[in-house]
Amino acid sequence: MKNLYALTIIAMFAFANSAEAATVLKKTHFEPQSVLDEDEDLDYSDPIEPINRAIFQFNQVVDGIALKPAAQIYRGLVPQWGRDRVSNFLYNVSEPVTVVNSIFQGDAENAFTSVWRLIINTTFGVLGTFDAASELGLKARKEDFGQTLAVWGVGEGPYLVLPILGPSSVGDTVGLGVDYATNPIHWGKYTSSEERTALMVARALDSRTSLLDVTDQIDRTSLDPYSSYRSFYLQKRRSDAANGGM
Repeated sequence: MKNLYALTIIAMFAFANSAEAATVLKKTHFEPQSVLDEDEDLDYSDPIEPINRAIFQFNQVVDGIALKPAAQIYRGLVPQWGRDRVSNFLYNVSEPVTVVNSIFQGDAENAFTSVWRLIINTTFGVLGTFDAASELGLKARKEDFGQTLAVWGVGEGPYLVLPILGPSSVGDTVGLGVDYATNPIHWGKYTSSEERTALMVARALDSRTSLLDVTDQIDRTSLDPYSSYRSFYLQKRRSDAANGGM
């Protein structure tokens, strides 16, 4: 039982990081042009597709056992107002990552905006549970190191499906590690291991809950879910790199 609990925590933490990097839907309002079984119009590199598909099937099992049921229970028990407070808090906690990556990209305006968003939402927004900054016209625009690499002209590289972590690419896989290291919330100096674990679990629940309707639709209607998830992921990440300009 202890090992199962540990596996569940690891799985939720992993999904949280991949979801945060790839599919922050509620903050970007991204809608894919098309989620298709055959992504013929999408230029991509998937040289290890057979391996990716095997890992995808494994991840689907883990999701069905741990992540999806937890997200369904969370959505059923916590009203939308409460879930919004959690989402806002988690977004605020990740704001330093946007500040750092905006600086890396030479985007002084978004770096400045993100710093003030962090200050205002942490204070007047009650530790970020309310998005007071947006009410003042400081709109959120999330940036991560995968987007930074795109700005620097580094290609996304081959598509990857990581064990537990899920959809990614070579560039985004590198980005996950950099973003984790640059967020002060993960530094032991500022938070305890218990607090970091609680934050990871909360992020996983929030991320998976926000994706329930999308993943249910894909699983219900797609003839080839693997291709549909790949198409959705790559469209989302390319839209992110273009700041929604695709």
